Amino acid sequence: MVNSVNFEDGHKLQWSSADLQELKERCNAQSREQGLHVSEKGKTFEGAEREETVAWKKETYQLLKQAEQGKVKSYVQDIALAVLDCKETATSRESFIRLMNERGYGVDWQDSHKYITYTDLARKQAGEKACKIRNNKLEKYYNMGFGKEELEHEFERNARTAEVRAGKSERTDPRTEPSEPDRAGEQPAEGSLSFVERELRGIDEAVKSRTSKGRAEQAERRRAEQAAHQRAEEASRAVREQQRTTSERHISRNWEPER
Repeated sequence: MVNSVNFEDGHKLQWSSADLQELKERCNAQSREQGLHVSEKGKTFEGAEREETVAWKKETYQLLKQAEQGKVKSYVQDIALAVLDCKETATSRESFIRLMNERGYGVDWQDSHKYITYTDLARKQAGEKACKIRNNKLEKYYNMGFGKEELEHEFERNARTAEVRAGKSERTDPRTEPSEPDRAGEQPAEGSLSFVERELRGIDEAVKSRTSKGRAEQAERRRAEQAAHQRAEEASRAVREQQRTTSERHISRNWEPER
């Protein structure tokens, strides 16, 4: 901690951010040499990952904690949740901005600007001044990656995942080609239930044929099917024979010789 104002004469210390950063690094180096703990960004004093909400101002901290508990409504928390949700599905900067707009939040993302600015459009239209927040503030409050680099990395990963899923979907599509205009009246046999059953059965046969146990099961099932088919044929022949005999008897009873 640096007291920038001299308590004797009131003069203010004129240091740049780079000077303060250098002082911080020198202080950390001296602490390590003396075996003292050096705090790390995003971690607690004990070195664990920080999960609690943090804010430099007491009022801001209390407001964010109350918003987490559902006692008050905070546009900061709403924007943070929207960003976390939209970045899970967005595959590009444009799709991310579109998804955020659909949720009622504006996104000012420019290459010439260091930070991304989010705006609660409803609060802005209502004339409220407290309606905007930058991504660096969200990172400080919630210890999560809301920066350009983190988001773009997430978009690239989502895009790769979408490509993989699309490739799998194409490979698992039915192996039928779309009907051509001059064949519009034809109905592909692949759409029938019997075709699906045959396909599933074929897959099952192919899997089982790879193991000795599967081959034995296939042979047993074929024998059972052949026996069932033979029994069905015998029953059918018996029925036909009975019908033929009955018809002959009926004809013989009604037959009279010509006179």
